[in-house]
Amino acid sequence: MLRRYWVVLLMVSIVTLLHYNTAIHIHALHGIYRRLYYFPIIVAAFKGGTRGGLAASLLVCALYIPHAFGMIGFDPAPTVEKILEMLLYLAVGLLSGILVTRINAARDRLGRTAADLQLALDEKTAMEDELVRSARLAAVGRLSAGLAHEIRNPLASIKGSAEVLTDDFPEDHPKGRLLSILLEEANRLNDVLTRFLAFARSEPGERVPFDLGDEIRAVAELIRHRADAPAVELAIPDRGACLVLGNREQIRQVLLNLALNGAAAAGPSGTLTVELSSAGGRCVCRVLDTGPGFTADAVANFGNPFFSTRPGGTGLGLATSLRIVEDLGGTLAVEDSDEPGGRVVMTLPEPDPND
Repeated sequence: MLRRYWVVLLMVSIVTLLHYNTAIHIHALHGIYRRLYYFPIIVAAFKGGTRGGLAASLLVCALYIPHAFGMIGFDPAPTVEKILEMLLYLAVGLLSGILVTRINAARDRLGRTAADLQLALDEKTAMEDELVRSARLAAVGRLSAGLAHEIRNPLASIKGSAEVLTDDFPEDHPKGRLLSILLEEANRLNDVLTRFLAFARSEPGERVPFDLGDEIRAVAELIRHRADAPAVELAIPDRGACLVLGNREQIRQVLLNLALNGAAAAGPSGTLTVELSSAGGRCVCRVLDTGPGFTADAVANFGNPFFSTRPGGTGLGLATSLRIVEDLGGTLAVEDSDEPGGRVVMTLPEPDPND
């Protein structure tokens, strides 16, 4: 308290000492010192509102009374004038404090209003971004479906013709190797088209309760059997401890996509970690890798189709995963952390025990 009002106390002390030590016959200085008391009263009002103003005015009156009535020195002004001066000290302290309190209250209201407006603007911006994103994804989905259907038919003819020609040109024949490459590329293109169609379709599928931990264990086994797999570590609770409501096949597709991305980022010498926990009626799954982590551009374009940091990647796997999770009422996002490596967090709703 004293630290807050040290300027006020200093000003009051200086004026009081000067007033006490002024000779009786110097009427002008006594009048000046009486007026100088108003400054610390007003400063105290600005620092403490009504309480500060009244406290300072009472302190000034208490220090002025001994001088006004001859106990310490003597102020030669008329008694009525000195009493009125002290009443003015109290009035100025009270009115200044009330005005400052009202100004502070108005400023607080303006601050809250500005914060509410900023929150509303942020929500509006987020909604607009989501609408734009939804419209873009819908347009890309329609385009993807159309292209996939148009390409798949001639692709099937090309693949069938290549398979027929393999009977005439075995693998040890120079043209046999070309046919093998043709079939491999046709299969790869067919896989790309399958991802296009999966992204274009937005079918939530049947939603049933199932153990998310079991799906994580199954995906981990698939990753461990890859030739270039990193070390895979699991930190998940016992079976049945984390049930989610959703489509089992779609969630396994999401987990596999996240695990494959993490494994590719970590590399054969890295580590892929999957953590699972339950909090607030939702299961939280974290996929962590020891790779280089997400760039700012990758975070900004997380889940956008056709954006990928991997050579030859289409970005459709992550875009499809994001759509699946959101359709199931969950979330999928990059986790902001100071720890090295990539961190992706997926949340899914647990079944309602009342259903």
